[in-house]
Amino acid sequence: MTECEKLKTCNKLVFFLVFSVFILGACSNNQDRAKDSEAEQNTENVIYYIDKSETKIVSRPFTPQGATTEELVEEYLEALNEEPEDISLKKSKPDGVVIEKQPVVEDNTVSIYFNSEYSNMTAITEVLCRASYVMTLCQIEGIEYVEFYVGNQILKGTNDKPLSMRADDFINDTSSEDVYVTVYFSNKKGTALVESHLKIKNGGNIAIEKLIIDELLKGPPATAKEDSMLKTLPDGTELIKVTTKDGICYVDFNDKFLSAKEGIKPEIVLYSVVNSLVELSTISKVQFTIDGAVKKIYREDVPLDGFFERKLELMEGSK
Repeated sequence: MTECEKLKTCNKLVFFLVFSVFILGACSNNQDRAKDSEAEQNTENVIYYIDKSETKIVSRPFTPQGATTEELVEEYLEALNEEPEDISLKKSKPDGVVIEKQPVVEDNTVSIYFNSEYSNMTAITEVLCRASYVMTLCQIEGIEYVEFYVGNQILKGTNDKPLSMRADDFINDTSSEDVYVTVYFSNKKGTALVESHLKIKNGGNIAIEKLIIDELLKGPPATAKEDSMLKTLPDGTELIKVTTKDGICYVDFNDKFLSAKEGIKPEIVLYSVVNSLVELSTISKVQFTIDGAVKKIYREDVPLDGFFERKLELMEGSK
């Protein structure tokens, strides 16, 4: 082979290698773009609804069409106002609660203006309504906070400060593993609370608050150590709803909760629930309702319409 032929062969080889690198690079870029596109397609927007039992919020896929922040806010609000196709769910607010004026988007906050009917929602429904709106709207890029107005008055928390809420304010307290809780029953005399440390199996979709109350409804476990304890909740008592927001746990029982529990002081019945729930780091106070309504008196002139905090002096041996 002559030097000229060798040079031509070498040039062909170089061209082939360069061309191969180009083709492989192009294929790699196409694969990367395909992966990026697939990742974008897997990013799913949702609307949050309330389950029929009003115990939690549940998401369902939603594909928005808007381009601007304002358009997306309007689109999500319209979707929140419609009943979900899933019959096991419902929209998060009653029909009588309506948005009175155009929402205001400023900086990273959207302000929603409801009519006065908003104040007529039960405590649990109101908390779940707020959660669904905040979780839904905070998906929009550039929206980090949601504020609620009733009429022209901004909604305030228990500390009398305006509520400016983020999506992570509403993380559900659930676990798929065993959880350890402290539940309070009555002593044998019905005059004081006795603690019981329990290990509870959680399937992963039940709030810890409900698990605790379920244990109170069942009564003390059948072990030798618990023989000195009495069940505090009256027979027939049922938990209708329970949810927590802003450090307050809202507990709604049926009217059987108001029945007398023979041999146990009314205060012990109430605080078996309160002290058990306040063991959770996310709860500082408890509010009771009966069939969705606030009752002024429990039994024997014991008030029921306020916020209840832990009462350590009711513990056996504390005096």
